[in-house]
Amino acid sequence: MELRERTLPLPSGRTQVLYEGGSGPTVVWLHGLGGVEAADPLLQALARDRRVVAPLAPGFKDLEELGGLESFHDLALHYDDLLEALGLASVALVGQSFGAMTAAEVAAHFPRRASRLVLISPLGLWRDELPVTDLFAVPYTELPQLLFADPSRARAETAGVTAGAEDVEELVKLAQGMTTMAKFVWPIPDKGLRGRLYRIAAPTLVVWGAADAIAPAAYADQFVEAIGDARRVVVPGGGHLVAWDRPDETIAAVREFL
Repeated sequence: MELRERTLPLPSGRTQVLYEGGSGPTVVWLHGLGGVEAADPLLQALARDRRVVAPLAPGFKDLEELGGLESFHDLALHYDDLLEALGLASVALVGQSFGAMTAAEVAAHFPRRASRLVLISPLGLWRDELPVTDLFAVPYTELPQLLFADPSRARAETAGVTAGAEDVEELVKLAQGMTTMAKFVWPIPDKGLRGRLYRIAAPTLVVWGAADAIAPAAYADQFVEAIGDARRVVVPGGGHLVAWDRPDETIAAVREFL
């Protein structure tokens, strides 16, 4: 699948870089730490019979984009402006990790914007007895072991990070992504999302990898209980990037739900 890049002006005066691919009913994809990755198996699957709109989170391309965005309230307003500019009064939102937390915030702030909501390994909740891993305290080379349950994929990704240590562009991209996430999710404990989840009106699917080393799968029940019209799928053998570890099971669950 080829993703076409464009920059869209927003009512606020800000701009938004986004990628588009596929055709059919629109799905808005909100990415995780890696940014918008065309090779993501779920993104590829969705684009087979849907139009996928994938905004690149502010800060991932240029840290100056974070100016004026001080909290998830501001980020939710930003994405509401984006949906307005796209002419999408109500649309299916699919988010992964940081993107899933963002999708939940958008659906909670603006309940009518989401027709369906898919949260894949979302961040955003905290239990003292079940802490979420502090990604910002982890060396870059150790991130793959936390993101993937598949040891072979983790080794390959670690090798890629190590080999790319002199590749300034790749390091800048990773640093910008981490800096952006840190602005909104660090320190890790709950930013108030728990108290807003009840506002989500869209039917919701929560997908989690049973072997998630960042946010334990027990958090899936917390999201489902707080949202109300929600159900969960826990994928055996899946890590935080469950769609990469277990693409068939993840894709089947999401496509059936949508």
